[in-house]
Amino acid sequence: MSSRATTRSFTSLVGAAAVVAGLLGAGATPAGADDRAAPPDYRFVSSPDFLNMDLADLTGLPTWSPGLPTGTSPQHERALDVVLDGIAAEAPQDVLVAGDLVEGHWSLDDAGTGLFGPVRTERQQQRAVVRAARSYYPAWLTRFREHGLPLPHTAVGDHELGDNPWGRRGGGYSGFKWRNLGLFRQLYADALVAPRGYAAHPRRGPARSTAYATSLDPEVLLVTLDVFSRTRNGVVAEVDPAQLRWLRGVLRGARRTGVDWVVVQGHTPVLGPVRTVGSSGLMYEGGRGSPLWRTLVRHDVDLYLAGEVHDVTAVRDRGVTQVSHGGLFGYGGTNYLVGEVRGDEMSLVVRRFRSQVDGTERIWQTDTRRGQPLDLTYEPDPPAVGTMTLTADGRVRGRDGLLAPYRPATARAGSTSVDPLPGVRE
Repeated sequence: MSSRATTRSFTSLVGAAAVVAGLLGAGATPAGADDRAAPPDYRFVSSPDFLNMDLADLTGLPTWSPGLPTGTSPQHERALDVVLDGIAAEAPQDVLVAGDLVEGHWSLDDAGTGLFGPVRTERQQQRAVVRAARSYYPAWLTRFREHGLPLPHTAVGDHELGDNPWGRRGGGYSGFKWRNLGLFRQLYADALVAPRGYAAHPRRGPARSTAYATSLDPEVLLVTLDVFSRTRNGVVAEVDPAQLRWLRGVLRGARRTGVDWVVVQGHTPVLGPVRTVGSSGLMYEGGRGSPLWRTLVRHDVDLYLAGEVHDVTAVRDRGVTQVSHGGLFGYGGTNYLVGEVRGDEMSLVVRRFRSQVDGTERIWQTDTRRGQPLDLTYEPDPPAVGTMTLTADGRVRGRDGLLAPYRPATARAGSTSVDPLPGVRE
């Protein structure tokens, strides 16, 4: 236990105790090494923000007719095959996705397609959100099944909640999202969390259906957080009090039972600075001084995995390592992290796909402003772009590439470094 758009290459743009006892029943080679003759004790893949767009075959909807958007494209399907085949080639025992599976602007239909029904009234908009969720979430899961991958352990992201920002007084879509946050959250939980039958959840609070803990391996515990709380006038990136109490109980239990590795995933980074591409740069409230981060440090969490920012950065604080990663699939920015446990070491390797995005034609989304490039290609065999090895006593033994320390000249602690894609905002 640790003690502490014309042709554009994306890569050129980014340089509780009982609960735990019931849940839980393994020196890594240097990070990034090609010699995998000795299999690891445990291997996982993490790819937040996959897909961060709405992609499903909608031609079977009763509202579809020729001339309406199909909801997908041959180019996207081929690109998805390359990405998922690449992840499958890693032979992960588990896949983690820390939020932003979808685009989620489902109460909108500014092209007037009617695919999810009318959206003139709030009740109609709610029904459209339900219909869209019942199309996009199953399609997302099916892609993993078709590629022989385990169904991912997911965390809720802002896009599963309609996308940030939310505002009671904002009117329009912003106000709708704030009023209907519970609807968005429950649809996500029903599709992605409930079917997995996780036994450990907070007993109270808004995250009781979205936060959970589960054993990935006898020596690896995963805790998934819902980092979104509704306030009087908006939504902030912060775990609710009931969830934080539950988390502390789970982590105390893990420490008593002697679990070697504790991994926590939540959608937003807590520590900065981090590299940010084509993102609003949403960060956790309070950063390293927040009750959440102090809890992770106090209870010897080894690794915190985050998404949101579509690029890769590793930040360490008092023995806990945060890795923010993931990407924008529709803009060619997909990356993933491979974690391998061998005894008292965990090696981390981030791989990023080479890709090409061509032309200006966009694939349809319910919010046409969010349409992503229609033509894109992905190349197989993504190269490693960063490596790191963690030890079970809270140290780091080697780190390089994008997992090396990030110290931009103009960055300040708690800030982000924004390198936007032209015309793109998450």
